[in-house]
Amino acid sequence: MQRTDAKVDRVLTLICLDQRLSVRMMAEELNMKRETVWQIVTEDLGMRRISTKMAPRILKEDRPKM
Repeated sequence: MQRTDAKVDRVLTLICLDQRLSVRMMAEELNMKRETVWQIVTEDLGMRRISTKMAPRILKEDRPKM
């Protein structure tokens, strides 16, 4: 299943409504594959789970490289 702008918008809308939703719950709600929802969240929206909420991934440029 391809990731389209419409699908990305649908996932983003769900995350904005309730950040505590799991990828599985979003996939069931949107009738999409779990892997597709996971790719949209992580790759297209650049988010990851912090505690029980989805949050944007923040990268600092002044962070030392290991």
